[in-house]
Amino acid sequence: MGFLEILADIFGAILIFLKPIVESIGEWMVDWISASMEFLKQNFSSELTIYIVIFIILIVSGVIINIIWPGDRPGTIFSKGLDKIEEKFEEKLDIPNDIRRCKDCGNPIGDSRVCPLCGAEND
Repeated sequence: MGFLEILADIFGAILIFLKPIVESIGEWMVDWISASMEFLKQNFSSELTIYIVIFIILIVSGVIINIIWPGDRPGTIFSKGLDKIEEKFEEKLDIPNDIRRCKDCGNPIGDSRVCPLCGAEND
């Protein structure tokens, strides 16, 4: 037996084990999607107007959300406020550059002779 056959057998065993859960979820998904599509057909006919409105709402909301929260970088609306906050934090932080560190691990040790992290003695 090859590696792929063993892998396929493992996936098959997992799917057979989860079959009652997966089937019930699948049936439920088919039921609610069928019911919602039937509701839309009965109440909104076969016109595409409702679908176009839903599409426009999703696109516009997605654009607005991506403008406000674009991911890792600050949004265009809040970027000025964020710069001011960062400047205030930089002014208040007064961290000395000459911190005594452990010779073995580089952990800050202050006035201590023994490093609390690695236990090395520093003279």
